[in-house]
Amino acid sequence: MSAEIEQALSEAVSAAHSVEAETTTPVRVEAPTLDDAIQRAEARLIGAQRDGDHWVGELSSSALATAIAISALWATDRRSHAERIRAGRRWLRATQLADGGWGDAPTAESNINSTSLALAALTLTAPLEDDTEAHNEALQRGEARLSAMGGWEAVGDPNRCTLSGPCRTVAAIAGIFQWRGIKRLRPEIILLPTRLRRAISTTFPAYLSISTLHAASAPHPLNRLPAYPRAVAEALRWLERAQGPNGSFEESAFLTSVIILCLRQAGHGALPWLEDATRFVIGNQRADGSWPIDRDLECFDTDLSVLALTEDGGQPPSADAVRRWLLARQYNARCFPTSAAPGGWPWAMPAGWPDADDTSYALLALARLGPPRDAAERQARWQGARWLAGMQNRDGSWSTFVRNSRMPFDHDCPYVTGHALLALQAMGYFERRPWVRDRALAYLTRAQRYDGAFASIWFREVTCGTASVLEALTQLGLASSPMANRARAALLRLQNDDGGWGGMRLQPSTAEETAWATLALLGESAADEAAREAAQRGARWLIEQQRADGAWTPAPIGLYYSAMWYSDTWYALAIPLQALRRARARP
Repeated sequence: MSAEIEQALSEAVSAAHSVEAETTTPVRVEAPTLDDAIQRAEARLIGAQRDGDHWVGELSSSALATAIAISALWATDRRSHAERIRAGRRWLRATQLADGGWGDAPTAESNINSTSLALAALTLTAPLEDDTEAHNEALQRGEARLSAMGGWEAVGDPNRCTLSGPCRTVAAIAGIFQWRGIKRLRPEIILLPTRLRRAISTTFPAYLSISTLHAASAPHPLNRLPAYPRAVAEALRWLERAQGPNGSFEESAFLTSVIILCLRQAGHGALPWLEDATRFVIGNQRADGSWPIDRDLECFDTDLSVLALTEDGGQPPSADAVRRWLLARQYNARCFPTSAAPGGWPWAMPAGWPDADDTSYALLALARLGPPRDAAERQARWQGARWLAGMQNRDGSWSTFVRNSRMPFDHDCPYVTGHALLALQAMGYFERRPWVRDRALAYLTRAQRYDGAFASIWFREVTCGTASVLEALTQLGLASSPMANRARAALLRLQNDDGGWGGMRLQPSTAEETAWATLALLGESAADEAAREAAQRGARWLIEQQRADGAWTPAPIGLYYSAMWYSDTWYALAIPLQALRRARARP
């Protein structure tokens, strides 16, 4: 598994686009126009508050999740779930791209992961097809696209297919691969000490289920050793303990479906907890037949909403209820899958895992909601700050789920590190423990790229990471430091001629990346006139791109570590609103 995990990061392929040349003369945002845009966005955001205490955006639907979900339902009971499977198949065919492939989100470019998994799932579930002609055409077009990306041979190679484990497994179940001809995984990893196996991080549940199926489908001499049955039994017990109270694993339809499919195919379908997992998957199918990769990010979306509505000193509706809602989502027990201590926040409850980025945003949102109301809240905030500080890696950085992880999707990350610095600064943590800040700054000095930019493992390219670090440096009083000056210059170079930002210059501008860059360039201590002018052009772009409903069109910019590209409707509403409110407050 380590070899294929080592390859989990891949560069996103983004098509260059032509844009009409526009004047680079700075354009000041006119207050009435700016006010109108803010009012529309605020009305949309406030009107969407749920139960008077939180917000929930919507993740884009996923070809990967839909393909694996219909496969899991096929393995569970293809007759009773026939209509759900057909609905998923129809969605996959409807969202097949013009080039014949599939992307992660319907608007994302095709890639080998989504294309191969969709093809395997369509092949596996073909007996339920009502339209044979449409099915055959979809397969033919998909196979042609996959061939252009290296074919099924590339799918079996973790160096070329970042989700090779699930992709080749479903292909083998569908008869496309022979079990003995694929790279197989072994379940004995469960017998390693916790400190070693937990480094696999969020892939561990998938690894255990896939390796259990591989070992059962292609018997190996190792199966005759006493360690093998012990490993399988331990793996099944671990998975049962890792399952959330709603039946899911990590609130993810994708991961939960992987586990259902593999364990049922491996002959463990009688496990009672698989029924709860199946109900979770069924409950997350959307009306159009699709599934999202993960359940919507209710904690993070609520944090974003609070930050947007408090940017210039305001408060959200029912602020005390929002505060209580956020505090109730804090982990008050050890998280079994990651061994994380109490104190952190997940992206969603009840089965999300606490992580550094969601904890940072929860602390920032609580700080914006005002001082603690009582001793219990004061203790909760300080426990969260200590938890976050305790997640700092040896090199001074923060990863996401597991401290000192070296996995491609969960290693040191400047984007996450910037947010951790912001949160700990807001909590006053550095007044007592300044060395935590100093170690992080030393890491960022090393992590800054030659061009001044910073990377992110959760979002494409460098705009997001650079903006996160620049905002943190500004809040720490380091806006004029050499590191901040280089990061600011990098953001200025990344700006497109239309005034917006993409992940890199000449990538189509997006609301999310434009808002991130605009926020960072309008930092409190920034005195750079060029930065302010660039931010004003970014704000103008946001105003011009705002939809009539007050929101902006979401773009597939990341959200599920950097090998996958999804969008979230609240990223494309709350972050631009926060940027516009800052533009109004700091003209």
